[in-house]
Amino acid sequence: MKKLVTLLLTLLLLVPACNWNVATTPKSAFVPKILEFNASPSVISLGEASYLRWSVSEANSVSIDNGIGSVALAGQIPVSPSTTTFYNLTATNLAGESTARTQIIVQGAAAEPVTPTATPNVVSFHADRLLITPGQYITLSWEVAGATGVTISSIGQVNSSGTITVQPMATTTYLLTATNSAGTATAGINISVQASIPGGTSGERTVILKPVPSESGSLIRGAGYLDYSVYTTICAGDTTSNAPSRAFLSFDISSIPDNAVIKEAILDLSNYSVIGSPSYMRSGFGNMGALEVYHVEYTNLDSKAYTQEGELTANGTFTSYPMSPWAWDVKNSDSGQPVIQDLVQQGKSRCQFRIQLFTTTNWDSIADMLCFDNVTLMIKY
Repeated sequence: MKKLVTLLLTLLLLVPACNWNVATTPKSAFVPKILEFNASPSVISLGEASYLRWSVSEANSVSIDNGIGSVALAGQIPVSPSTTTFYNLTATNLAGESTARTQIIVQGAAAEPVTPTATPNVVSFHADRLLITPGQYITLSWEVAGATGVTISSIGQVNSSGTITVQPMATTTYLLTATNSAGTATAGINISVQASIPGGTSGERTVILKPVPSESGSLIRGAGYLDYSVYTTICAGDTTSNAPSRAFLSFDISSIPDNAVIKEAILDLSNYSVIGSPSYMRSGFGNMGALEVYHVEYTNLDSKAYTQEGELTANGTFTSYPMSPWAWDVKNSDSGQPVIQDLVQQGKSRCQFRIQLFTTTNWDSIADMLCFDNVTLMIKY
């Protein structure tokens, strides 16, 4: 009996001793929280700097790729990539890791050489007048994309875009020829030289206008709906921080007489570049809606220019874009109002447009933009 009691007491002492030696490995209940990771500004020119900003909680370590390495839980750092670059932030703790991504778009970065797979595109070839008297001058303007060589008959080799003043003494056809390894594209203009011009000495006139640089560009709306950032690039879409961008074009029409009768006004958006994947209809992320072009009147690139009502240009809603060529008559609004004729008769010095996508952002944290670098407005009167 004495031995049994001794055995029971020994077992009772061993039980709590076993419980006291049970160990658990501490572990965080949640993976890290990335409160913020963005680039400001998200679109820069080659050689400029952007700031990466981040804030993370509940992490043991934080790192950013592209040579930056380990960083604090919160901070900012200037970077100056030479090409459009994605930056990835990784935050870790014992529960796992969280990641975030942002992008910096570099405008003007050198592009990889591409072997042409299509013949050149003659974007535009215009003359400011088609009918003159002997001794008068005309100005030829042209824009060609994808060509390795461009010539104009009676003139010779020219750049891919430009203007030149000539004095034809007789009726002349100027033939523009653009070539690359894939083939040739041509366009012609016939200039009629007559001793006298029926109906007066001036005849029909055509002006080719470029946007006024100081009055054209992009407005990107901030998160607070009150702050707007102005950029010289003319882009419509959204940024890596899912901020909407609207493009603005301002043309000087002060050279057109107040009594002129506007016959045609062609806005040419054919020379464009695409960032990301802006599209009218895509499943999931990517749907940016229709692209719309409005007649507007603004004084400064500010919140009023961004939000004010405008007149939709005639046929100015595009559900299939971008287009090539991309030019249409914008002298009237979609409701039939002769907008440009009214501006000329009122003695206004500016004709202005706003380009926007119907969906402000698709929330994919990737920049999706259409940028228009060499827009022209041709007005015939």
